[in-house]
Amino acid sequence: MFNFGLKIKRLILVAGDFAIFQLALILTLLIRYRSIEPQTWDAHELPFTALGLVWLVVFYVVGLYNLKLVKDNIAFFRTFLEGMLANLIIALAFFYLFPVFGIAPRTNLILDFVLILLLGYAWRLAFNRYIAPSLFRNRILFVGHAHDAERLHKLLKTSAMGFELVAVAETSPGSRFDDGTITWYVSIELIDSILKEQNIHTVVLGHRPEEVPGLRDSLYRTLFTPVALLDRASLEETVTGRVPLEYVSQTWFLENLREHDKIWYDAFKRVADVLLAIPFGIFTLLIYPFVALAIKLTSQGPVLYSQMRVGKHGKEFRMWKFRTMRQDAEAEGKPQFAVANDPRVTKVGSFLRKTRLDEFPQIWNVMRGDLSFIGPRPERPEFVAELTRQMPYYNLRHLTRPGLTGWAQVNFPYASTIEDNLKKVQFDLYYIKNRSPLLDVAILLKTIGIIVRRQGT
Repeated sequence: MFNFGLKIKRLILVAGDFAIFQLALILTLLIRYRSIEPQTWDAHELPFTALGLVWLVVFYVVGLYNLKLVKDNIAFFRTFLEGMLANLIIALAFFYLFPVFGIAPRTNLILDFVLILLLGYAWRLAFNRYIAPSLFRNRILFVGHAHDAERLHKLLKTSAMGFELVAVAETSPGSRFDDGTITWYVSIELIDSILKEQNIHTVVLGHRPEEVPGLRDSLYRTLFTPVALLDRASLEETVTGRVPLEYVSQTWFLENLREHDKIWYDAFKRVADVLLAIPFGIFTLLIYPFVALAIKLTSQGPVLYSQMRVGKHGKEFRMWKFRTMRQDAEAEGKPQFAVANDPRVTKVGSFLRKTRLDEFPQIWNVMRGDLSFIGPRPERPEFVAELTRQMPYYNLRHLTRPGLTGWAQVNFPYASTIEDNLKKVQFDLYYIKNRSPLLDVAILLKTIGIIVRRQGT
């Protein structure tokens, strides 16, 4: 329910982009031929429409439907340009390598591309500046401590989801912050009047209703209004795509992790993993000689490297990779986290990591059932022991089969310390709670974007 505004904004972006593609085609044909004859339109409509659908997928892969770009003009321009250049390459391949539509446009294609570049950028700027800031604003009343309200305010300011903290009802005296946009109230008994006065859409709770005298009665009266009730943990999870560890307890797991509800999904996912692993496994065999030669020519040691990892239900398995580090990477005999720009990584290894080619031998782990294509990344037993010691609930990430890529991998920078891994597990918990075919597709497309940009680590 609370993602409704976000989904509508993305839908408007997709519809607007596709409309721009169609408008650009009409203008292209008018500029070239001064009028559009039926046979000319028929020859161009189907191939350019099909191409437009492919271009929408590319836009998603490069991140153009990430609403955080609304707040960063420089990042948006760079991403938009990258997406359009990728689309041009795809268009050339579409018409010239797979000429199934009977036309091979040159001038028309370039003209269409230039028009989309100009019109699309203008449309996106208009959306960023005028539509996104005003569409589906969700006015929030926070009920809780002042310091929690400040934290929530800072979080919502960085979000493009439309949440806006406009009022705070304090449950205890505290040091208030004030940026001129928030109205403060000292009594929860005024909640009824606050809702009307501030045109509140959502009440966010910083406490359980029974923890504050009179709060439950005040909230009960909101049941007869269209105002939504939401606890702070759920809001933070919605905005950040992770589960903050301070809210995780045995009660949280009992309320949110119903694994029997995922039985059919997990069975379907296993079948899909096997079907996908077959062609990827064949591709691995084809590239193996070339990767092996590159590794052997540039560093001493074996081509393949294996480690024990912890899988579903805590079962250990041996995972294989193309070797990307020096042979003496752990010469001291102690397991070490890899770090960004790790000096132990070879030049060939760096390329393999950025393109994720080093992970391809793990396709055989997928075939065996040790791994899925998508899931929490499996960790080494030595690190699992330490992470479990610091966070007793860490082992619950093993409720599902680990994956080659996952929600944490596409949302969090390289985890090179115990502390980073404890932060990363928040994304794993979000995935375990919300995993679905749609979320898996989103992760897969984001992973493709990372590979294309060679942002792997």
